This record gives sequence, C-alpha cells and structure tokens, in this order.
Amino acid sequence: MRIFRRHFPYVLALAAAAAAACLALLPGEGVSGYAAHFLAFCAFGFVLFWIAERGILKDFTRISKALRLLPEKQKKAKKTGRRVFDFDTGVSASIRELSERISLQAQATERERNQLKSIIGTMREGVIVISRDETLVLANDAAREMFGMDDGAVGRSWLESVRNSDLQKLIARSRRTKKPVSQGAQSLYPEEKSYLVSAQVSRRHGETIVVIFDITEFKKLERVKADFVANVSHELRTPLTSIKGCVETLLEDSYDTEEQKRKFLSVIEENTDRLIEIASDLLTLSELEGADASPREAEKGPEPVDVGDAVARSAESLASFFLEKGVRLSLDVEDGIPPLPANGFLIERMLTNLMENSAKYSRRNGSVSVRARRDEGSLLIEVRDDGIGIPPEHHERIFERFYRVDKDRSREMGGTGLGLSIVKHIALQHEGTVRVESEEGKGSSFVVELPYRG
Repeated sequence: MRIFRRHFPYVLALAAAAAAACLALLPGEGVSGYAAHFLAFCAFGFVLFWIAERGILKDFTRISKALRLLPEKQKKAKKTGRRVFDFDTGVSASIRELSERISLQAQATERERNQLKSIIGTMREGVIVISRDETLVLANDAAREMFGMDDGAVGRSWLESVRNSDLQKLIARSRRTKKPVSQGAQSLYPEEKSYLVSAQVSRRHGETIVVIFDITEFKKLERVKADFVANVSHELRTPLTSIKGCVETLLEDSYDTEEQKRKFLSVIEENTDRLIEIASDLLTLSELEGADASPREAEKGPEPVDVGDAVARSAESLASFFLEKGVRLSLDVEDGIPPLPANGFLIERMLTNLMENSAKYSRRNGSVSVRARRDEGSLLIEVRDDGIGIPPEHHERIFERFYRVDKDRSREMGGTGLGLSIVKHIALQHEGTVRVESEEGKGSSFVVELPYRG
C-alpha cells in the first residue's frame, strides 16, 4: 500500500501501458482475456517496480544509517585506519569526500580550540566569561588564582563563584548597561592585591568577557616613587635650610665672636659635604640602574677579585670610623676561596657600605663580624652586628632608597639613606642577592650571595 500511496501516478501509467500492450499483442481475446492479460501485465510490472524500489530504498537506508553514524565511524577510522564506508553505491564516493572534508574541518576546529585553550590558560591576565543566563562558562588559571576559585566554579552562577565585591559590582554594571566598563579592584584573599578590570558584553552572543590585570607591582612602584620624591626632597631641604640660615647670619654680621663665625662656617661645610655625598650616591645608583650599570670609577669591568684582600681593604678604610664609634671589628675569610670574577671597585664599595651601616647601629663597645665563605658554587658574605636590630615589618623595604626605620635616629648617625640600596644594586649587577636577618634588640645580619660566573 505504501508504494501505491507514494507512486500512484506511476501505477496508473503502468496500467495504461499494460492495456495498450494487450490490445496490440493479443487481438480477439475478448473482455475476459484482455482482463486476464491486463492483470498479469500489471502484476508483473508491479513486482518489477516493487523490487526496484526496494533496492533503491535499501541503499538509501544504508546511506542514511551511514551518515547518522558518521562521527563514530570517523573516530574508528582514525584508530584502525579503515575506510569510513564499506558499501559501494553511486553516492558512496561523494559521501566519502564529504566525510573527509568534515574530518579535516573537525581536526582544524579541534586544533584551533586547543590553541585557544593553551593561550588563555597560560595568560598572566585573568579571563572570565559569563553566559547570557549568568553561568560562569570559563575561568582561566590566572583568574582562579587571583580570586581563590575552586575547580567547580565553572558551571555555577557567576555570583556564587566570583566572590569579590568590587568585581561583582563592575560585572553587574557592564551587564546592565551593555557598555564596556573598566575600573580598579582590590582583593584581600588569598593575598592583598590590586587589579585593573575590564568587562564587556558581546553584542552577538550576549556573553560577558572580563579581563583582569594584576597591577600590584605597578602600585608598589608608584608608592616607592612617591616615597622617593618625598624623601629626597626632605633630605635635601634639611641641609639647605641649615646652610641658608648660617649664610644669612654671616651676611648680616649677626655673630659676636670669631669662634661663632667659625662655627657657622663649620655647619655650612658639614651640610655641603652631606649634599655632595647625597648627590654622589644618587649618581652611583643612577649609573648602577642604567644600561651600562657601571659607575665611572669602575669602567674596567669584571676582573678576578681576591675576596680576602677586598674584605681587608674595606675594613682598613673604616678603621678610624670603628675606633670613633667604639665598635670592634672581626674578619673571618675562609681559606682557599677562589678569585671572584667581579667588579673590584663595586665589591669593595658594597663591603664598605655594609660594615659602615652595621657600625652605625651597633652599641658602644659592641662588635661587628664579617665572614666570607664558599657555598655550592657561590660566595657568601655575612656582616653581623649586635646592635639595635630591625623590626620584621621593615625587612622587605630596608633596601629602598632613603628608607629609614627610625628617621630621627638615622639622621643623627649620618649617612644618606642610600647605602643599603647601593648594596642591593651591586649584588643584582653581579647576578646575586642580598637579604637581612634581624630581630629587634638582638642585632642584624646582612647576607650577600654572589654566584661564580663562568
């Protein structure tokens, strides 16, 4: 019945052809004879038509099944190396070509997806994507680390996964206004950080794309820069004010004796020397931080430096200073230390600054010890004192320019506030490090580690 329903016009044509054949080939058979032959022709034609349609439908059924199973067959073909189709029809070549094109396109799509996933995954910037229905669909490793997201964050509501009030307000405003939004954000967990966040809603898909930049170091640099400008202004203003006051007194002859005049001149000389010392240290720092990283006095570059001789010369240059402060100095240089390929002038400058700094903050009748030894391919130099010590909260910033733990006490002891900063930059120039180990009231230990560069 399905054949008659689908192909009724063809059946009528077949019946007409059968009737015409009976009249032409079998004349004089009568009505019953014609009817019998007509029915026989129709039955025979119907059987042939049914067999032909069945074969065609069978092929199309197999083609339909093959197309339905195409993705699975492609995977098996990749693993076994077999052909995707194992039947042969007039359209099998076209289907195979279609399969190959789909396979190539799928491979290209998979490759692009993996590349995109790799790029997003290795970005230092955090990336968050929120769907139209407010579900978190993507959060790269950087974003998870920034805001402490767990592994199950993707797939949940973004309000549940992104637990930062600044970030939530920014995303909500961007989704509400449908406009790009950029502003700063703060995070206190897992650690205190500053971020610059940019959010934008996709006009095509309605997804919200959020990009987060970690600007903690930039904020820290801004603070250091602001502190440096304030500190250098103060450091210069103090001696200049003293010089100006003394000069005005001398110009107005507002002194009674020659002794007072010499005292004013002595103050001018002392503060002038301090300004020259500050300018000299600033110039040294500038040259150490510059492209050449080599002060004018040390342009000859690396040379074999005898560590024992460098320690001895630095100690000798400070002998009178230690005597004046009433501080004992002891040296302990390990035997057999090989020469260090370094800038000799800078190494001695670093040692002098460390020894002088330790002597300044030691108690009278205190002691400073200098120890140098070889340790697994590096040179360790430790300068230890039993002075006033440094509170833990100042350890991280003690090597900044003009940074002082106790500003009033530091200025009374002299110095420019740049000595430890110069030490740090000399160590960095030699690919080394410097650290402080100290406890308030129990002295300090400055440790420099310099590698033996081949």
